[in-house]
Amino acid sequence: MRARTKAGNPLPADTRNKSESGLVRFLIFGATGLLGPYLSDAAEAFGTVVRCGKNQGDVHCDATNPSEVAALVSHVSPEVIINCAALTDVDACESDASKADRMNRKIVAAIVDSAPTDAVVVQISTDQVYPGTNAPFEESCIDPINEYGRSKLAGEREALRHPGALVLRVNFFGPSRTPGRMSLSDWMIKNLVSGAPITLFEDSEFSPLHLESVARFTIDAVTHGLRGVYNLGSRQGASKAEFGQALARHLSLDTGNTRRGKSTDIPGRARRPKDMRMDVTRIEAALGCAMPTMCDEIHRLKL
Repeated sequence: MRARTKAGNPLPADTRNKSESGLVRFLIFGATGLLGPYLSDAAEAFGTVVRCGKNQGDVHCDATNPSEVAALVSHVSPEVIINCAALTDVDACESDASKADRMNRKIVAAIVDSAPTDAVVVQISTDQVYPGTNAPFEESCIDPINEYGRSKLAGEREALRHPGALVLRVNFFGPSRTPGRMSLSDWMIKNLVSGAPITLFEDSEFSPLHLESVARFTIDAVTHGLRGVYNLGSRQGASKAEFGQALARHLSLDTGNTRRGKSTDIPGRARRPKDMRMDVTRIEAALGCAMPTMCDEIHRLKL
């Protein structure tokens, strides 16, 4: 099966020959999600990028179909494969464990089975592989409490079968570039501007980065030759209530429509880890730089 462009034509042959000019060939799965467009921009500074989505992107590929993945990887011959295709809806994962496994583990397995042995395989993972108590977490402290975390951890283990695997555990916010998708900050800003009532969770802590920072540090990690598992987050985390209040102060938005509450107040939700703050000292040492604070990242937001 030939890989197809978004116009339905075969990929041009020169996508397989760019390394002769010294440029790196990137193949990004899940390129049309929240993080994908930012990764594409960051990668373009170092080479050529083939963006893969099921129905959008430069090429269309059903990443849950191993034969389609193999055909695309064979045609592109990428030097760096970045996978951010996933089922990230925590409640959907909990209600359909088979789908969570298909999207969060089997896609990774298909990519690893198809990837050249000398390629770099970057798996974008999540802070929900941690149990949610006694944070901040070092990379070894894995113990997921929901199906989303378990399926993403299974995906990490599939990725690590490849000798060039790099697993990055992330949490992010920032302006969505994808129609129909909103990040946490998009949702908060929309409701703060409109005055719609919102509850800010004071019992849910995290250490997110702006989408641009996640993308930039991901490519930095690739160019520095990092392999293995790393936390990629902000240096100082906080509760989502504190995040929302800091965001509102930065953008001079009225918080009269907000109330503080607890994530457990919402009935029927899948369990979430209460504290997902990550210890980022390992990636700071590897990259030779300090991660930004959460407040630094919030200050990058604009209306």
